[in-house]
Amino acid sequence: MKPKREAMTQDPAEKPDPERSEEQDIPREPEEVEAEIVRLRAREEELLRALAEMTNVQRRRKLESEQTARYARESLIRELLPVLDDFERALRAMPGTPHDPLHAGVELVRDRMMKILEREGLLAIDPAGQEFDPNLHDAIGAREAPAGVTPGTILDVAQPGYRLNDRVLRHAKVVVAGPPAITPTPPSMKGGDRPVPPDTIEPPLAEKDRPGA
Repeated sequence: MKPKREAMTQDPAEKPDPERSEEQDIPREPEEVEAEIVRLRAREEELLRALAEMTNVQRRRKLESEQTARYARESLIRELLPVLDDFERALRAMPGTPHDPLHAGVELVRDRMMKILEREGLLAIDPAGQEFDPNLHDAIGAREAPAGVTPGTILDVAQPGYRLNDRVLRHAKVVVAGPPAITPTPPSMKGGDRPVPPDTIEPPLAEKDRPGA
């Protein structure tokens, strides 16, 4: 009778992994491992650069959309500035007192319109009494500086200026105090060699001092 071949038993916990390839069981050389690490790091850098570029593109698109909306609002506000000037001229030329119903009505419309524009970032430039600044003001004339006023001070505002947030829409047209006028000094009051007045007659020469004597 042939001896029975012992049945080979297999531990059920040690099931073969179909997803595990035979290459993973083969020990790899250090050079191969190092090359794989370098490849993975390069791939990681590529992904990080792509992510940074995508973030920059999104940021630029957001900035462009904000600037487009801002410039569109700026163009509209710039066209409304002459309307504000018309309100100011109408109020100055309108007869009657500020308590007159017509005067008060026009002023109310002007103030309401200005408040709406201020909510959009519009600010008036009214620099009376301030020092002239070419970034904000446009000098259209100069007058002699009154007593106690420093030259370069703004004396009068012919047309107010406006700025939208941090950008100047229109420079204020101003009159600037110039240096005091210089009064010429009469020749008779100057020091040094004084010229002989034209009406002065020189004394006659003595007999011995005359030529040919």
